[in-house]
Amino acid sequence: MIQYHLMKKLQLILPDLEWTVDYKTANDNTGTVYYEGGGSPGIYDVPIRHPRYMVYVSSSDWGYAEYAAQTVHDTLHKIFNEPVTVEFMKNGNVVATKSYRVFLIKSASEPLPLGVEHDKMDYSVNFDVTLVENKEEL
Repeated sequence: MIQYHLMKKLQLILPDLEWTVDYKTANDNTGTVYYEGGGSPGIYDVPIRHPRYMVYVSSSDWGYAEYAAQTVHDTLHKIFNEPVTVEFMKNGNVVATKSYRVFLIKSASEPLPLGVEHDKMDYSVNFDVTLVENKEEL
């Protein structure tokens, strides 16, 4: 839903990582924003959505991986009242857009070290989001 928007924010402050959405393209120094579903809306707040996102950081520079994960946490935690426009594409053309209002992005925990694989330290930084789709009245 808003993972591209989150990636663009992080790309500006951590340009040394290769940033992607929902898949990883490089073998080192990567940051990936994954959409992880979310909670169902409450019975009385149907227009409000509660998606979850994970930011995955991986680097052979273990110190930088820790720094990047903490920076992701500090950057996204407690973002509130932010408009987001999402574009849907087909064959490279925008076929639809949706507008959302992010009420709050809240960290689910501190950055989680996942361990080392192929000499790269991996971190997971998880967020719970509360947002509503802006719908125009007809």
